[in-house]
Amino acid sequence: MNTIAIVSPTGDTMHFSTLDAERIIPDGLLLQDSATIYYTGKYKTGMPAQKIEIAPRENPIVGGDRDEHGCIGSAGYTWSEVRQDCIRLFEQGIRMEATNGSGRIAFLVFSPDSMLVELFFSDRTPNEILERRNLPGGGHAWNIEDDDTKNVRLNGNLWTISQREKLIYSQVPNKNNASLGEIKSYTYEGVLPAASGPGIRYTLTVQHPEYSGDGTFNLTTTYIEAENGKDESYSYTGRLFTQRGIPGDNDATVWQLVADNQNDIFNFLHENDTTLTLLNSEFKKNDSPLNYSLYLVK
Repeated sequence: MNTIAIVSPTGDTMHFSTLDAERIIPDGLLLQDSATIYYTGKYKTGMPAQKIEIAPRENPIVGGDRDEHGCIGSAGYTWSEVRQDCIRLFEQGIRMEATNGSGRIAFLVFSPDSMLVELFFSDRTPNEILERRNLPGGGHAWNIEDDDTKNVRLNGNLWTISQREKLIYSQVPNKNNASLGEIKSYTYEGVLPAASGPGIRYTLTVQHPEYSGDGTFNLTTTYIEAENGKDESYSYTGRLFTQRGIPGDNDATVWQLVADNQNDIFNFLHENDTTLTLLNSEFKKNDSPLNYSLYLVK
C-alpha cells in the first residue's frame, strides 16, 4: 500500500502517499474502515501522510459476502464444480459469444484433467457439465448421452458449442496483433453512495491491448448491508469501449461498459491513470458533493 484514499466527514475524497508513514493498522485495512490521517501543512493531493491510524473493528468482517462454498462474490469469484474451487470466469474461463447476435455470453471452464467442462451462461441459464468422449476420427468432444445435448469441440483454433448440429456459441477470434501491444489488466475499487445503506462497493477489472482502448471488463457491485444487514453482490461481464467527449469537454475520455446481458451500461470518465468517475445517463458527473470515483489498486 503506497497510497490511501479516504472520504472525509464532509464528503471530500483525499489522497495521501503512505511510503514513509507510521502505520497503526491492527486488523489490516479494508474498505469502509475508519481512519485518522496525520499530516503537516495545507492539504494537497498525494501529499505524504506522517501517520495512519485505523480504528479496531468491533465486528471484523471476514469475507462477509461469501457464499455457501466460501466464494467472495464482491471480488468476482464464483464456484466451479469441475474445478472444486472459487474462480473468476474472466480469468480462467474461455469466453464464447452467441452466434445469433443476441449478445449472450458463455464461458467454458475445464477440469484439471480436461475430462469435464462446465458451461456458464450470461442469461442465468443453469450451468451444464459435459463429459469428454473420443471421436471416431480422432480428437474429442464434450457432451452427455442425450439427444438434446450441447457439444463442445475445438474447431481449428476456436472453441465452439453446438446443439442438434447447429452452432450456437463460438470463441471470438483474437483480433489483436503485435502493433496493439500486450494485454493489460487494471483493477479499480471504490465505495459509491447508495440511496439507502452505507454505500455500494465497486470492484472493476478491465483488460485491453496496450495501444487500444477497447477490451473486456468484469464488474462486481456490492450493496453494503443491503439484505437484512448482509451485503448483496451482483457481477457483470462484457465489452469495454472507449469514447470521446462529454458535455462541456469534447476531449474527455469515457470508458463505456456494455454488459453481456445487453441491459446494463456503465459510463466512467477516465480522469487520469488512477481515477475513474461514474457518469449519469447524460454522460455528466453527478451533481453532488459525494464521491463517485473508483481508484486504481493494481
